[in-house]
Amino acid sequence: MRVRAFAVLTITLLLTGCASQPGPPALTPHEEAQAWRIHQALVSGLGEWALSGRISVRTEDDSWSGKLRWRQGGEQFHIAFDAPMGMGAARLRSDNTGVHMEVADGKEFSAPDAESLLYQFFGMRLPVTGLRYWVTGLPQPGMSSSLEYDGAGRLARMQQASWDIRYRGYLHVQNVDLPQKIFIENRRLNVRLVIERWDVQV
Repeated sequence: MRVRAFAVLTITLLLTGCASQPGPPALTPHEEAQAWRIHQALVSGLGEWALSGRISVRTEDDSWSGKLRWRQGGEQFHIAFDAPMGMGAARLRSDNTGVHMEVADGKEFSAPDAESLLYQFFGMRLPVTGLRYWVTGLPQPGMSSSLEYDGAGRLARMQQASWDIRYRGYLHVQNVDLPQKIFIENRRLNVRLVIERWDVQV
């Protein structure tokens, strides 16, 4: 009995000691701003990047989900995704002439920008131009924004134009933290991204 009582007392003391250990001190506003500038510079300095994961989209009238692959190099991108309305796989790519989409039957369509093309075929206004930056945890340049940080110099929440973007977790990839879960919404559209893999050039 004495041995058991001693063991219980020891475990209790250990748990109490663990519980009383202080966590890392919160960053001051100045330190938080400095950490954000460092993080922003690291992400902005990435060369070509690619991600793979899952996307779900909900509108006022419909919803769909599927796999997503995105490769970005400079201003040009290749995006492959499971298209809504049972249309199978679709691929978006950009070049100097505009944006082109190839659907499952091999037909290709073009438009000046991705937003116009997606709206034309699927009736939804996905903010692809903004997403290019948002998926990496950065605001779109040249737009006013409201930023909230997560205590480690990374975005926890951002508002740009009519969009509200929330970040839930980051993946550490080659000394850079990149988003893992992103929730994007406005009054008419709700987008969820779960990123399973990042490949980056630093």
